[in-house]
Amino acid sequence: MAVPAGVMLTTIAVAAFTDTTIQIPANALAYAVSVRVTTVIPTATNFSVGVASAATRYGLLLSTAADTTYAGTDDSMRFYSAATSIRLTPNFTPGDNSGRVRVTIYYLLVQPPSS
Repeated sequence: MAVPAGVMLTTIAVAAFTDTTIQIPANALAYAVSVRVTTVIPTATNFSVGVASAATRYGLLLSTAADTTYAGTDDSMRFYSAATSIRLTPNFTPGDNSGRVRVTIYYLLVQPPSS
């Protein structure tokens, strides 16, 4: 069973997308980004989970309803050479910033020997 390496409750901005402050670390192998909507995202009917260069990498057309969950295993394990935020993209700009999504990043970070 995988252990989550980063968990954050993210407030969805009144904007086209919201990037998380937690990140997949540089030189990590990411294998899933799961989400749980804790407070409905207003105005939007669905949202995607990904990164800036691939907005739907970990989830597409997810419901904005409270208690929606998604495992986020849509992509195969992927290497990230630079620290990377998770991007949440609603299909419509939210009417206010009351929507909340808990984001969990699952990754493997291998540390080479120091001596």
